[in-house]
Amino acid sequence: KMFGDGRARSGIIVLPCGAGKTLTGVTAAQTIKKSVVCLCTNAVSVLQWKYQFQLWTNIPEDRISCFMSDKKEPLHPGGCVLITTYTMVSYSGKRSEQAAEVMNAIQGREWGLMLMDEVHVVPAKMFRRVVGSVKAHC
Repeated sequence: KMFGDGRARSGIIVLPCGAGKTLTGVTAAQTIKKSVVCLCTNAVSVLQWKYQFQLWTNIPEDRISCFMSDKKEPLHPGGCVLITTYTMVSYSGKRSEQAAEVMNAIQGREWGLMLMDEVHVVPAKMFRRVVGSVKAHC
């Protein structure tokens, strides 16, 4: 029922370890065919999510971007998947020029879906900053 009537709906997916939460998120992202931001708790998770998008979708490589402290890939001007950390989006200090450009692109885009991995471990203040700075429909 996630995509009833051809429209995505917001919701929370709760499954035990190994039951397919990541694959469910990847499938949702592929299905809606809009820009997707995927938020993770750390850089290792960012790379794992990127691998899963490459493994299970036909999304072109240049449309899957990572935004981490040591890797700031530009966003495709059309639809894309951005995989980043909560910390990178919520950071309120001075950013490098490259990081500021990516962050401006994130804040200026309408996101069709926001995937929030391991959201239960994210501090409330950081969660509010992230949700307030990313315009996502679902």
